[in-house]
Formats: sequence, structure tokens, C-alpha cells
Amino acid sequence: MKKFLLLGAAAMMACAANAQTLEKLWSHDMTSYGAAVRNIVLVNGNEVAATNISFSGGADNVIFFDANGQMAKTHDVKAYLTEAQVGTTGEDGAFTPYTLGRGIDVDAVGNIIVNLGFPNATQGKEFVVIAPDGTMRHIHCEVPAPGESARADFFACAGNINANGYFALAPHQKNYVGVYNIFEGEQDSDYSYLVDADEGSSYTNEAKVVFPNKTVTEDAEFAPEFFLYHRSLSGVRYSDGSSALVVLNDAAFQQGKATTTGIGAFQIDGVNYIVMPMADDAGARNSWFKVVNVATGEIVAHDNGVGGNTATQDYSAWVNADGTVSIAQLNQGKALTMYKLTLAASAIENVAADNAAVEYYNLQGVKVANPENGIFVKKQGAKATKVVL
Repeated sequence: MKKFLLLGAAAMMACAANAQTLEKLWSHDMTSYGAAVRNIVLVNGNEVAATNISFSGGADNVIFFDANGQMAKTHDVKAYLTEAQVGTTGEDGAFTPYTLGRGIDVDAVGNIIVNLGFPNATQGKEFVVIAPDGTMRHIHCEVPAPGESARADFFACAGNINANGYFALAPHQKNYVGVYNIFEGEQDSDYSYLVDADEGSSYTNEAKVVFPNKTVTEDAEFAPEFFLYHRSLSGVRYSDGSSALVVLNDAAFQQGKATTTGIGAFQIDGVNYIVMPMADDAGARNSWFKVVNVATGEIVAHDNGVGGNTATQDYSAWVNADGTVSIAQLNQGKALTMYKLTLAASAIENVAADNAAVEYYNLQGVKVANPENGIFVKKQGAKATKVVL
């Protein structure tokens, strides 16, 4: 089998506080970028990558902001597309490189992926993978049959797109999400498939798919779970990766139609959390957001952003090694803001214990690889118990 499984990510939270805390770390003025910078993704928890699209006056490059919120470097996607001859050739023989798309995501090993062709129908088919060392390559995909190619401004990815992983996106005005299986760096059509919309729904280009966890392993017959948020439909939608999308019924997810599409997601100890707009905005595109525990519907943190009711937002979240969560918010044409979320210990109890590797020792304290026929000490995380095998 050449399909892959998203595994629950265990993260040991290093907080002993009794309440969640959401701290604003920095804010970068984005006025000069206007609508050219529309979408963001966190990389390694402290760096933000963003598309800078020529359709809105940008340069068709990917720009990076460092841990202090300063613009640190760029990757010139347009130059790569021109040199690699990735684009279209007219009847007169003239070559035109594709333009950069709006979508951007990062996979589990730090590759940045962007889509191409905004705002044309090549969306959903053409992508550029930017490796951590800055090298780029083009990957072509097809919407799984019987689906049809269409514009899709946003997409999600998981695994290692240069090896084994997934893309997922919602084509314009269709009633499904396309899940593209990536095997050995290219699409494997045999294991790419469609996930049906919830009954009565269809998704426009303004629909964002997110994976709560990006880790992928080989040889599993399961598909990655994901969430979808749509600016013209009420509520957040969920799929376990193969079954149809369903609307999450808890009140925390049931706000009405919004004019912003941004949503982020992360997973701790197998529990999914969503970062999403705080409330109905009635067309005002407010900058409030909330963090919701999907299992309980609890709003574990919220903030009213940088103020003002302006422009489309986007969000990205990353679980750090110390158990805190980085959350980046783009308020288009206004500000890029970084937050740090620390969850209460009660919200993540038993995070390490249930997911840590199991080790066995004899009563003399010597580690035993294959214990049998005796009394041993079973150690899992910080917990140790005697067991008879």
C-alpha cells in the first residue's frame, strides 16, 4: 500500500499554570504590502512565510519574517518559474511563466509549498516546493476522478512532499475536497481521492483546508483528518480523511457566515484545536480570534487582535518543543502579529504518559529488550510500575 497515516502528535506541555495565557510577542506593519500578501504559514514555530503575489502588485516571491517580526529573506518563485520553463506557451511560441498563487503551507520536514496560477483554473494542479536550503522544484497534480480542476486559493499539506505525503484542497464551486496522495515526491493517482461535502454544500475558492497534524507514516490504510472553513457557509467542517465532511455542531463552531477565510489548527496528545475568527463579523472582517478545543467545544483562549475591522485574515499555528503554541495572524494590509499560547496543565494532562515509548527493566535496573517470564519495571514517560509477564 502507498497511503499514509497522520499520527497523533504528543507534546509535553511545560506549563504548570492554572489558566491559559495568550501573549502578543510582536506585530509588524503590513501597510506597504496591501493585498499582495494574503496568506501566511509558520515555519519551525518562530518564522513566518507569506506569499507576495503579483496579481495584487507584489513580486511573485515568498517572503520570510524572523522571530522578531523583521523581514529576513525572500525566495524568488518567479525567477525559478522562468528559468525552469514552468508556465504556458502561446501559439506564437512565446513562453509565459505561471504566476504565484495565494496558497502557502509547510510540511512536516520544513518544505514550503506554494500553489500557482492565481486566479486561474491552473489552481489545484501546479505547485512549487521550496526546500529549507532554498532550492525549488515544480510538482504537477490532477484532481482525482471524477473531480474537475478548478480554482482553489488555499490548500494544506502533510508528510514530506519531496517524499511521501498529502495535499488537500477544495476546488471552486464543487461539492468535494480533493486529497492528493504524494508518493516518492509525485502524485500517486491510485491513492488520491475525493471527500464529499456535507449535504447541500458546495465550496467556492474561498475555502481553506487545514491538517491539525502533519506527521505521516507509510503503509497505512488510513487517510489524514482535516478541517475546512468557508467564508460563505456557517460553521467549521471536519473529515476523518475518507468519510464525508460534517459540520461541527458545538456552538463554538456555529457562528454565521463571515467574510474572512483564515483558520489554523494544531494537535496536542491527539486532541485537535482550531484557531478561527471570534464571532460573526457581518461583513466587517473583524480581527478577533479564538482557540477552540474540538473535543469539548471549549474556547481555551481568545484575543481581539490588533484592533480595527479591516481586511481578510489568515492564521497559522505551531506546537513548539516546550509545549507552547505559536499563533501567527495576518490582518491583510494592516499587520502581521505573533502570539504565544500556553495551555493550562488541566487541559493537557497525561500528554506525555499516554504517548511516550514503553521501556522495560529488570529488578536490578538493567534495560530488557524483550521481557518475559518474570517481574519487570515498566517505564512510560515519567511513570514507572511493576508488571508480571
